[in-house]
Amino acid sequence: MTLNTTVSRLLFAGLITGLVAGCSSDAPTPPVTEGHDYRQNHKIQVTSEQVSLSIILPDQGLNLSPSDQRRFHIFLRDFVQRGRSAVTVESTLPHIAEAILMQNGLHQNEIVLAPDTTILAPNAVLSFTANKVVAPECGDWSSNSVFNPSNKPHSNFGCAYQRNIGSVVADPGDLIQAQPATGGAASRTDEMMRVHQSGAAKPRLLDGGGAAP
Repeated sequence: MTLNTTVSRLLFAGLITGLVAGCSSDAPTPPVTEGHDYRQNHKIQVTSEQVSLSIILPDQGLNLSPSDQRRFHIFLRDFVQRGRSAVTVESTLPHIAEAILMQNGLHQNEIVLAPDTTILAPNAVLSFTANKVVAPECGDWSSNSVFNPSNKPHSNFGCAYQRNIGSVVADPGDLIQAQPATGGAASRTDEMMRVHQSGAAKPRLLDGGGAAP
């Protein structure tokens, strides 16, 4: 047996061993090459912003003017969806503003009365800190779509998908950490979904949680 034949057999055996090891289920999963994940290439960023509303407190009662009432309801919906702090009240008549907020569904622990303010009655300024999404800007067509030896995705690939998610998410804070589950029974949710899909009238619930007769 010549030396060349022996070397050739050793190389062939090494090649077969390498192929078998590569096909083994115990072989480690190769790491994802940087630049191949569109979620990293087009990140959705979450920042915070201050949301404020100026209203005129009523002389009597707790009813706001029609124009203030409309803006007030928009403010409250925004707070429920993406608010991450209590509502701060700045007014020399803070307890009236607090009563209006509580009349519209807020709890007392969701309201903070500013100790000092320059906002004079009958005005009041309501504010809270909210999450804000910063969606990626799309339109990067710099990649060569014909010659791609690295097999990386196109520079614009996945950007529109990420931007659409950022545009429709109700609470951008959910992209950081989801809110805890409500604790409602899944069977109850399924039943309500079936009633909704059937078009039948939904059962009215009593305060105790049971269905009305």
